[in-house]
Amino acid sequence: MDGGFLEKLIGNRARTRVIRVFIFNQTEAMTVATVAKRAGVSTQSVKREIKSLENLGIISKGKSAGIQPGKSSKHVRGKKSKRTAPHEDAWCTNPQFKHLRALSSFIHEVSPIRYDNILSALKNTGRLSAVIASGCFMGDVTRPVDLIVVADNVNEDRLLYAIKSLEPLSGREIRYSVFGSPEFSYRLTIQDRLIRDILDYPHMVLLDRTGVLK
Repeated sequence: MDGGFLEKLIGNRARTRVIRVFIFNQTEAMTVATVAKRAGVSTQSVKREIKSLENLGIISKGKSAGIQPGKSSKHVRGKKSKRTAPHEDAWCTNPQFKHLRALSSFIHEVSPIRYDNILSALKNTGRLSAVIASGCFMGDVTRPVDLIVVADNVNEDRLLYAIKSLEPLSGREIRYSVFGSPEFSYRLTIQDRLIRDILDYPHMVLLDRTGVLK
């Protein structure tokens, strides 16, 4: 899931990643620091690219409403986004940009999610039983999480590192839930709400060693 054709076309790795961040987060206003973190590039590069994209009309300056932290429990281990300080400048995708729909379709088409990258990143985090992609990976950020990881003997530090390594490539903070195999099977049996909110909507089973998701 690197820049691929898009990076070659634009000829600028930083701009490729910054554009992708804004296209994948069209309803959110973001500061330079936020964009830099999600794009995995320096703040200096982001400032330069933001100026260019603003001049092109692709993005515009706006107020950031911040992100409300999602509901969490001991089974949901994800990062909670901080609210943007009132004095910080923020930028968002310009909904009036006349080529926005075409640009968005183009970005998604030439920068598709490579699901094998997800499994590769997670392979050393524990004994994996199942991995389910949802949310932003399916183009639906209204889902409660983007990734469900079912594994035993999980190394939480490695898991967090793996999730972070995927974020610059996906252009978003990844919300995820992790379960042990017995607990996940039990939650499936009782029709757990979180699990149903994933499985009843578009999702992709990337790994299912137990066969419980067939």
